Amino acid sequence: MKLRRAVVTVAAPAVLSFALAACSSGGTSSPSKAASDASSPATTHARTTGGPNAVLLNGTRLKALLLPADVLPKGYRADPKATRDSGTVLAPSSSAPVDLASACPKLEASAWIQTTGIESAAFAQGDFANSAQEEFNEELDTFRGTEAHTVMTRLHQVLKHCARFTDTSSGATAAVTIKTTAVPRTGDETLKAVLSAPEWEGGTTLVASRVGNAVITTFYNVQSKDMGAAGLGLTKRLVAQVQHAK
Repeated sequence: MKLRRAVVTVAAPAVLSFALAACSSGGTSSPSKAASDASSPATTHARTTGGPNAVLLNGTRLKALLLPADVLPKGYRADPKATRDSGTVLAPSSSAPVDLASACPKLEASAWIQTTGIESAAFAQGDFANSAQEEFNEELDTFRGTEAHTVMTRLHQVLKHCARFTDTSSGATAAVTIKTTAVPRTGDETLKAVLSAPEWEGGTTLVASRVGNAVITTFYNVQSKDMGAAGLGLTKRLVAQVQHAK
């Protein structure tokens, strides 16, 4: 049997902290800026510094682009506690250096984009699980200026650093290997990473794809031999949704 990584109990706190960080960031902005962001209709886009044609989708718009449960294999149900968005308020830029020392275990949770140290201006995410505790998580984030490109660069750095690491979660040890490949002709740039270990039954597929100033990340943890390979196809559908929205 695979040494389970507590899909819900590990991923949910990471997701919650991200959501709270986004909300608190929006709350610390100046009253005039917060009022300006919040007053924009949920169906409109906010302009960014990424260029004259760049648009920043807010959390409400991003939520509308998430995939529903019926596109997943039969048996997956949405987890309402792990399905959230940042609403219409845009958070200010916030960045910290990449902490490679603590990054690797975070790749085993749904909010793995947090390993970059860069907080998004807006986000939306959905989480689904089946009776076997297999999980699919989708997250859409938008970033100011060129931060989305930096996020992808940092994700590549983290995945390269964590190509081999020892997982000690749940009091057990597993020798984790991550195989990362670029995915051509998907978004502006896309990375796929497959996590496996001899001690596990199955594995996890992570996919990150940039579309302009938006970054799409998915997490598909399964107990089957395909390691969650379907995550790539689901990510491509999200890419198409974001491209259409822009």
